[in-house]
Amino acid sequence: MYLAAVFACVAIVLSGNARARSVDERINVSVYYESHCPDSRDFIVKELFPNFCKVQQYLNLNLVPFGKAYSTDDGDFRCQHGEKECRGNTIHNCALKRIQDPIARVGYVNCAMRNPDQPGQIDVTCVKKFGLDVDDVQRCYTSQEGYDLMLIAESATLENTSAERTGPKFVPTIVFEGVYSDRDQVAAFEDFERTICAKLSARGKQNVCSNGSIVNRTTCS
Repeated sequence: MYLAAVFACVAIVLSGNARARSVDERINVSVYYESHCPDSRDFIVKELFPNFCKVQQYLNLNLVPFGKAYSTDDGDFRCQHGEKECRGNTIHNCALKRIQDPIARVGYVNCAMRNPDQPGQIDVTCVKKFGLDVDDVQRCYTSQEGYDLMLIAESATLENTSAERTGPKFVPTIVFEGVYSDRDQVAAFEDFERTICAKLSARGKQNVCSNGSIVNRTTCS
C-alpha cells in the first residue's frame, strides 16, 4: 500500500513536470506595433495572422500597441502617425485587455489593422466581431483605464524593443524570449513563418515544418 502511494505520487510529479516542460517549450514572441502604421499592417495581415493558427500551440504571443509614441508632461500622448493613432492604440489596448483567447486577440488586431481609417472599424466593427461591448471599450478609451493601459504599453515598449532600452528603431518590432535582436527582427519581419520554423526546429520540433514552411495548413478565420 505504501509503495503504491509512493509510485502514485511520483507519477503525479512526473506528469506535472511534463506539463511544465510543455508550457516552457513554447516560444515567447512579442509584437510591438502601431494602429495606423503601414509596416505594422503589412506584418500583421500578411505574416502574423496567416501563420499564427498553424503554430499557436507552440507560441505565447504578446501584442503591444504603442510603437514610437510617447507620453507628455501634460498627461497626453504623442504618436508617430498623429492623434488618430493615439486613439487607435488606446482602443487596441482596451480591446486586447478584454479578449482572453489568443486566436481572437490576433483576429481582432488583424481586423482593426486592415482598414484603420474606415470610421468605426477599430472601435465598432471589429469590437463587435469579437464579442466585446462597444460602450465598454469606449468607456475604457475615454477613462483613466485607457490612459493607464497606454502607460503600461509605453513602459513595455521602451524596455524591450532595443538593446539600449530606448524604444523601437523600427515598427513593428518583433522580440523573442524578451530579448531584442537585430537578426531576429529582420528575419521575422521578412519571413515570420520561416523564422518560427527555425526556432521550433532548434527546440526539437522538426516535424512541425518542412523546408521553412509550416506543415499544418490550418488558418485563422
